[in-house]
Amino acid sequence: MPEPVDLVVPNVTEFNVRNPTVGLEPVLTSGIVQFGEHKADYAVFWSFRPRVLVLPAGYDRLWFDDVHSALRLDPPPVVSPAKRTGLVARDLLRDGPGQARLRELLAGRPVRLVSWGATPEIYLIASLLRGWGLTVELDGAEEDAYWASLYLDSKLSCLELAGQLPQVRVPPGLTVASPTELRGALRRLLARHRQVVVRSMYGVGGDGSVVVGVGDQRAFWDTLQQDPFLRVFPLTVQQFVEHAPGIGCPAVDLRVADGGLREVTLTAMNVDVVRVSGVTVGPGSLGPPYAGQVLEVAEQVGAVAHELGFRGWLCVDCLVGTDGVLYLTEINARRSGAMAAISLLGRMPAGHTAASHDAIPVPTRRPVSYRHHLRPAFQRLWEAGLPAYPTSVRGLRFRQPVFAAMAVAGTAAEADRVVGGMAEEVSRALGPAAAPGRARP
Repeated sequence: MPEPVDLVVPNVTEFNVRNPTVGLEPVLTSGIVQFGEHKADYAVFWSFRPRVLVLPAGYDRLWFDDVHSALRLDPPPVVSPAKRTGLVARDLLRDGPGQARLRELLAGRPVRLVSWGATPEIYLIASLLRGWGLTVELDGAEEDAYWASLYLDSKLSCLELAGQLPQVRVPPGLTVASPTELRGALRRLLARHRQVVVRSMYGVGGDGSVVVGVGDQRAFWDTLQQDPFLRVFPLTVQQFVEHAPGIGCPAVDLRVADGGLREVTLTAMNVDVVRVSGVTVGPGSLGPPYAGQVLEVAEQVGAVAHELGFRGWLCVDCLVGTDGVLYLTEINARRSGAMAAISLLGRMPAGHTAASHDAIPVPTRRPVSYRHHLRPAFQRLWEAGLPAYPTSVRGLRFRQPVFAAMAVAGTAAEADRVVGGMAEEVSRALGPAAAPGRARP
């Protein structure tokens, strides 16, 4: 029997723009596409089984080969659609030569279709492969359960679960369905709380959420016009809960299978108000009592997801307030940015912890390359036997360059120190003329 193969399709951007009720302007869409391609390269780490990768054109081949050499793996074949819109799954469906190459690579083998999350394009790719006579298994929700992916990914699911599950709490607030209700809810809640957070049902990378203080209401209405996610009702207006100091935002990645909850990995996110900048992953990422509380929440959310028919990966995000209470903030019905580190930990001895940073700023505005500025730093780490890897280097071409990296160590602090030190290493490689810039794509 032919050897099974994973077909890895990082449909990050398709997932982020899959909500048809949100009309995304070109400027915002461009940013989502750009960062979606940056995240797509994380897919190199999602599977270490025999695999074929579909990556957007423009990935750095030297980086790709270096990473696999450091992992002691042969680089897998890659299909990159000729037309590049940033929607890699959709581009593959429009690329006849790319499909012909893919058919040749799969060559009658049973396929597990690995994706970021459920989107219509993934179901079309599955149908295409089955049309070639291949046996195809989805590692996520089947098409008849696509609705469950949409529902769980909405903030509405968190509000409803808080009314059904004893371990789930959400910050107090109101759900509004019109601008008039929104004005009234803001006035009412800001009279009670110093700050509130207004959130859309869907969002991407911090867009769709805004913190509002008592004196910030005029600026808020300007933000509402600029953020298309916040122009679609319903919206939630909730008390803004200050994070407890010294504790990252707890989260858990879990996989729901036919038999129920399967894989569960604790994580702690580094959050700058509403944007996630990085994560620590594994047993050292959260301490008591919150590790146990998060696992209880994950078990209950996983049971609900299973009952709804959802299959695949979920990420459950929480925060610990200064009152010591654990609050559920959102459910992401997909792989998370921690997935590369989770997969990497599976190759390491038990008890290790990983740190992963999504956008490490490169302190310059001049051209930067992986070959000349990042590679020497990582080569020193590899020569020292340290498991540290550049997760994505596409961001080096951003107007203000960034890169993503992760490392594994015995403790969360040690892993975070290795990754955090990469910015200093790159600064030294750039020399004294480097000028600082913000980490924004």
